[in-house]
Parts: sequence; structure tokens; C-alpha cells
Amino acid sequence: MKHLFALFLAFLLTTSCVESPDPEGIMIRLENSSNVEFKEVLVNSGSGNVLFDNIKAGQKSKYKEFESAYRYGFVSLKANGKELRIQPFDYVGETPLEKGYYTYKIGINNSDQDNPTLTLELVIDD
Repeated sequence: MKHLFALFLAFLLTTSCVESPDPEGIMIRLENSSNVEFKEVLVNSGSGNVLFDNIKAGQKSKYKEFESAYRYGFVSLKANGKELRIQPFDYVGETPLEKGYYTYKIGINNSDQDNPTLTLELVIDD
């Protein structure tokens, strides 16, 4: 009987510590899809600046909560000592994101070697 109770208690403790899969807000993380480290990463997707830690090539950041956000936003970062930005004009006609988990997949377009540009793709996480 003691073993059954201990097993039940262990099950209860492990299942009660799991985070709820349903977010209470808009949770966004960044994915560095380039081959260089991103430093001093700042994102603003409509509700203020959110600072992320440095993100190594091919890595993802932790999720951060946004008050509101869109499928794209302002991004500023340093890569290979250069400051790169995505500067949206506005969000006219855009629909705000609903509560959920999202990834901004950020890369570098090097088609013009003298003027690399950032790319941003929204990924809806499960």
C-alpha cells in the first residue's frame, strides 16, 4: 500500500509542475537563421521595445511576452560588427496576433555584400 501511495504522490507532483500549454499572452521568441551571432537584439512589434539576449547562429532565444504584436516588427541588432535593421512603415491593414506562441525567424540576406539586410519570417509554434 505504501508503494502505491508513493507512486501516486510522485505522479501527482510531476504532472502538477508542468507549465500550461495555453499562454496568457503573446509569447515571441527569436530564431537566428544566419551563420553569425546576433548581438544587442531589440524588437518592437507595436507595443514597445523588448530586448533579447545575444543569439548564436542557428539558435533560438527564450520566449518573451509582448503586450501586442504583428506578423512583423522593428528589429535592430549587430552582426559581424554591423548594425542591421528592419524598419516597418506602419501596421495599417495588419491584424494583431492572438494569444499564442510565435517565433520570429530572422536571417541575413547577403545578395548585396556591401549592404546586407535582415529578413523576418513569422512561425506559429504549436
